[in-house]
Amino acid sequence: MSSTTTTLSNNFLDQVIRFSRILHNGGIPVNSSNLIDLCQSFNYFNIANRNDFYAATRANLVSNANDLETFDLYFKHFWEHKINLDQDAISEEEAGADNEEMDESKSEPVFTDLPPQNEKDSSQDASPNAYSPQEILMKRDLGTMSEKDIEKARRLIAPLIALFAEHQTRRYQRDKRGNSFDFRRMLRDNAMMAGDSFKLAYRNKRIKKTRLMLLCDVSGSMQTYSKFFIQFIYALNRELPDFEVAVFSTRMTPITAYLKNKSVEESLDMVSDYVHDWAGGTNIGASIQEFNDKYARDMLRSRTTMIILSDGWDRGDNELLKTEMKRLHRRSHKLIWLNPLLGNTLYKPLCQGIKAALPFLDYFLPAHNLESLASLARTLSKVQA
Repeated sequence: MSSTTTTLSNNFLDQVIRFSRILHNGGIPVNSSNLIDLCQSFNYFNIANRNDFYAATRANLVSNANDLETFDLYFKHFWEHKINLDQDAISEEEAGADNEEMDESKSEPVFTDLPPQNEKDSSQDASPNAYSPQEILMKRDLGTMSEKDIEKARRLIAPLIALFAEHQTRRYQRDKRGNSFDFRRMLRDNAMMAGDSFKLAYRNKRIKKTRLMLLCDVSGSMQTYSKFFIQFIYALNRELPDFEVAVFSTRMTPITAYLKNKSVEESLDMVSDYVHDWAGGTNIGASIQEFNDKYARDMLRSRTTMIILSDGWDRGDNELLKTEMKRLHRRSHKLIWLNPLLGNTLYKPLCQGIKAALPFLDYFLPAHNLESLASLARTLSKVQA
């Protein structure tokens, strides 16, 4: 590495390494070769220049155009907003304001000051080979999280949800500041001008909001995970306007209306009081039958992705579950089953509920830690495209 690069402070290089790890955890493949190229590029520009630093980082750490949006989201959180993703969570009001600011800035980033190069931060681990607290939290089992861990996890959830909250369609629409020329419209609009002047027209791909329907198992066997997943559901509801939720144990209970409160704690209290079979037994087949018969017509729409969150332990009729899963699969754009037990390498889908459901699933995915939820975000981005 050149002499110019070696003069950089250890603190700044540690920040670059930590940022690359966060990108890797978010699904962007970053390796040591990318980091070396990035550090060598520091010879050719002033890293205090915000625009140059952003451009160099994106050019060296992103190799797939589909990852650019993901990169921008994490860049904003780590560098521009000066928020380390492993720090203590901020208040609900600040988090909401931060998300709104991110939604409004879709084109060029608004840069703020980069971290000082010569300032030593004793609170951060200076060893490049050590795991950061953020990485440990990403890998921690959701069922073992403390209240403080859940608070920190809220900050990690926001960029994950933003990955699939919106998606570009294949269709284009007229846009005053589009990324490409609308040649058909330009030919049509300028045909009668005889070359005296020329009017430009732009276009962009249409943006559609993701449509999700979530059925969450709140039976006794899921109790250790239920509290975190209600927090995750609450965060989803804030980002997705077209999002429906129902919980089940021995019967199906829609709870979308109870997630409109400003406080997640108020939502948790209201939901737990409203759902009388919370932490009870499990009858998945009968619950899905109730959903298909009573709620599906109003809650499922065209191109809605259905997610079932359950460990699959079931005391009901397996034949009924097969029948109702088949009905649900026909009604859904995609049918995804999330199972916290799937994160265990020794797990095998041997319980009768999972066996009955598997033939009708488009995706069978783990949901045991934040890394698995990041994988879910990438999957939803693909199925909604």
